[in-house]
This record gives sequence, C-alpha cells and structure tokens, in this order.
Amino acid sequence: MKKLLILLFSIMILPFSVNASDVYYCSDNDAVGFDPTNNFNIQRYKEEKFKIMIDFENKNVISDNIGMKKNLATNCFHENLNDSLYCMNEFGRAFSINKLSLRFIRSKLYIREDLTDDIVFSTGTCEKF
Repeated sequence: MKKLLILLFSIMILPFSVNASDVYYCSDNDAVGFDPTNNFNIQRYKEEKFKIMIDFENKNVISDNIGMKKNLATNCFHENLNDSLYCMNEFGRAFSINKLSLRFIRSKLYIREDLTDDIVFSTGTCEKF
C-alpha cells in the first residue's frame, strides 16, 4: 500500500515540478523593418498572432510560428531588475518579454553574405493561453 501511495504521488506531482512552462497567445501591435532586396527601404509588415511556450524559471521559449523552434540552439537569460526574459537562437530570431506586463519585442536578424531575408522588429502583448 505504501508503494502504491508513493507511485500515485510521483505520478501526480512529478509532471508539475519538471515542466514549469506555460503557453501564451501573443499578438503583434506593430511590425517594421528593412527590405535588403529593395536597398534596405523601411517597410511595414503584417502583424502576426502566435502561440509560444515560455518557461521563465528554466529560461526557455519555443514557438515554431516565429522561428523559435525546439531543435534550434537558443540562449536565454533572465534580467532581474525588470523581470524580463531575453532569448535568441542560432538563426537570429530574438524574443524578449517582460514577465509582469507580458509585453514582448521580437526580431528577425538573420544575416549572411548575400542578405535577402527581411530584417523585422515587432512589438506586442501576450496573454496566458
């Protein structure tokens, strides 16, 4: 009986302690950037809505929708003064969010010799899904 109680306790508690991430639904309020194929002219971009998994405790974000994919090398750090999380992956996708206001800033900064990808910055807000 004691083993059964320990097993049940482990099954119930372990998933909550291992995974401290939450899913958020985010919307851009504005998106601007530069088009390298058009002499780096300033462009306005369509605002996007996306889901993102954010783990403030373990300093991690995952969202296929905005290029923050699970299988890409991503570095995140937490800034204590403003309670914000800053993340960037190996392909120049960056996402930062304030834990209290849930305001975010994200960017696409992929650069290579024959630069063709747009450089985009957007800002918006998230809410817990």
